[in-house]
Amino acid sequence: MSNRTINRTVLTRTAVLVSALTAGAVFATSTGAQAAEAIPRTPAATSMTAAAAGAEDSDAAGRNDQDGFTADELEQGKALADGIAELGISESQFANALEISLTRTTDANGLRERLAALPTSPTAQQTAEAAYPGDADAQAAMLPVLANEKVRYATLQNLAAESGEKAPAVAFGWWDQTKFIVGCSAAVAGVLISFVPAGSGVKVARAVKLFKSYGAKKTATILWRFMKGKHVGSKEREAVKAFIGISAIQKACT
Repeated sequence: MSNRTINRTVLTRTAVLVSALTAGAVFATSTGAQAAEAIPRTPAATSMTAAAAGAEDSDAAGRNDQDGFTADELEQGKALADGIAELGISESQFANALEISLTRTTDANGLRERLAALPTSPTAQQTAEAAYPGDADAQAAMLPVLANEKVRYATLQNLAAESGEKAPAVAFGWWDQTKFIVGCSAAVAGVLISFVPAGSGVKVARAVKLFKSYGAKKTATILWRFMKGKHVGSKEREAVKAFIGISAIQKACT
């Protein structure tokens, strides 16, 4: 066999081999893709997909968790948050004062008489003693609520106005300029001191019943979550609506 014939045979065999390898690669790729499509999704994969979808739904729910409140109620929540900030009390301090309000019985007329008898510019301690005479625990719980001088004066003004008495703290010249700023704070303080804000008998009774069912600590937590724009459960919204629905709060915190 000549060299030319040998070379031609080698080239032919090489071409056949390359063609076979190429066809095999194409077939393997095609078969692998089809096999991948045919493999069913495992429970784990399905679970991961469902979890991801659930997370997306949870995020969406978080963004809409305030949908149970009206626009006015949400605005009122912002005003209430500002009022609480003006008071300068923490969630636990609010809860302690609320616990006293829910568990102590205060005679409204006697309270107003004692507050009206206070000296000009009474201290927080003097005011707390007038609110709960002889009750050291109640006085201690109320001290943080009464610590802000401006709010304390506004609170006394509000409570005195209900009975037609003259408020004791008449020396503050800044009252006309600040009464609208501290109005919400004073309304909250007034409710915590006595739970007898003017014109709110039925609403206060409903609020007290709800707050007692939840307890002071949980009620405070619910209100704090609302004021911070966090999620409030559908049932817990009743407590929020009861508090901001009290006439004195509704009127002052808007």
